[in-house]
Amino acid sequence: MKSIWIKALGLGLATCTAFAAAQDAYPSRAVRLVVGFPPGGGGDGVARIMGEHMARTLKQPVIVDNRPGAGTTLAPGFVATAPADGYTLLLAPDSVFGADKAMYQPNVKYDETSFTPISKWVSTFFVMAANKNFGVKNLAELKAKAAATNGPILVGSTQGPYPAMIFENFNRLAGFKLEMVPYKGGAPAVMAAVGGEVPLTFSVPSSIMPMAKDGKLVAIATTSPKRSTLADGVPTLADEGLKGFDVGYWFGLAAPAGLPADVAQKLFDASARALADPEVQNKLHALGYELAPSKSLAEFRTQAVEEGTVLRKTVERLGIKGN
Repeated sequence: MKSIWIKALGLGLATCTAFAAAQDAYPSRAVRLVVGFPPGGGGDGVARIMGEHMARTLKQPVIVDNRPGAGTTLAPGFVATAPADGYTLLLAPDSVFGADKAMYQPNVKYDETSFTPISKWVSTFFVMAANKNFGVKNLAELKAKAAATNGPILVGSTQGPYPAMIFENFNRLAGFKLEMVPYKGGAPAVMAAVGGEVPLTFSVPSSIMPMAKDGKLVAIATTSPKRSTLADGVPTLADEGLKGFDVGYWFGLAAPAGLPADVAQKLFDASARALADPEVQNKLHALGYELAPSKSLAEFRTQAVEEGTVLRKTVERLGIKGN
């Protein structure tokens, strides 16, 4: 009987050891990276570039799962309720850490407590550009044009927290008014400016700069706090006299709340290796993004919550509501 008990104990220990080994073997199957944007856009491109490299580090496929809709809130809503096992991840815009909840109440149930922040990946900003025939090359000429027309200047733009912040800050600092003409996406807004439907637009560098190089638009200024190689030769709005102007956004990697620390570290390390690869850097830069890697899990956790809180309070103050 004693022999049987010892054998059973040994079998139990072996089973526990095998289970622990299986737990340590993350990932043992494909990882899903959920994206709240349709295929072909900037966010989708970031996910695919990063996912391809991370798959080599993790030695498992990283499958991009596009779930656009509901103002990009479908994807984070799905991830927030997924198992916290590292197999369902989110391409996380900064808005998921508080601003979405403020904008889309009562439909959005997630907030900054719903996710495990893993790493910041990239950031970008917006470029103000004018129709080539509008006769404006800088902010001073735009101000003169506004004075001559004795009314607001129309600007084609998407809706959301970032355009709202751009218009609020600009109209507060510039001494004349811009009026938003809403479009369903950044590309239609840019093409409206190219075609003369509106005289101005704000969009990301990857949408504006090719048009500016081809002479179809005139890049006036950026919303970034300092000049960037993403918009070579283009001054910032701060350079043009709007001191302190700074509106941009970032993407990072997140998982459902409660992700085990060792799994989070593996994903952080895979992110860091991808962002250190010159080929990945070149691809992300060509897509219109600057690298913004986190130094640690703890750093990104603090940053995500702090910046998310600031963005949420701005959304609440401006009364921004999603569609």
